[in-house]
Amino acid sequence: MLTNQQTDYFRKTSNKVELITLVGMMGAGKSKFGYTVAKILNFRFYDSDNLIEKQLNTSIRELFQSHGESYFRKIEKEKIKTIVNSAIESDEKAIISLGGGAFDNQYTRDLLLKKTRVIWLNVPIEILVKRVGEGTKRPLIRGNIKKSISEILNKRVKYYSLSHHHINTYNLSQELITKRIIEIIASKN
Repeated sequence: MLTNQQTDYFRKTSNKVELITLVGMMGAGKSKFGYTVAKILNFRFYDSDNLIEKQLNTSIRELFQSHGESYFRKIEKEKIKTIVNSAIESDEKAIISLGGGAFDNQYTRDLLLKKTRVIWLNVPIEILVKRVGEGTKRPLIRGNIKKSISEILNKRVKYYSLSHHHINTYNLSQELITKRIIEIIASKN
């Protein structure tokens, strides 16, 4: 994986705020890689969907069903705003994993592009379909899984492409994806 010298670099750097946001489709691995990289670099890790579920004591799917997508998106926008502002106020280094549709919101997108470094984990549709499975936990998946994911991705790609960095994960191992995220963080631009 990474040498001690590589990971020590992050522990020795100043306490300057370093916020990284991972965006991409459902099943892209944002939470998995965000948590892994945060653990390696001793950064704080925030998963916006997980924090919303804990705060409201319900699943994202249940929120969509009981209150609708617009209600969820409003809560999501506020949660992300709170995470970013809190991290900045605390001078912390953190990785933020967003739900797949959070970057669609212009306020959220502008905030993250201004205050964090945004990395898009771009995953081929065939892999997303395998990872999402039947889609029972995914509120926007209806009917044909591949068609549904393809339609959602076609709407979101214009926003994801605004990210500061893109990682095309096709044929990359988990270790290499982790390493590429860390290299982007180390590049400081």
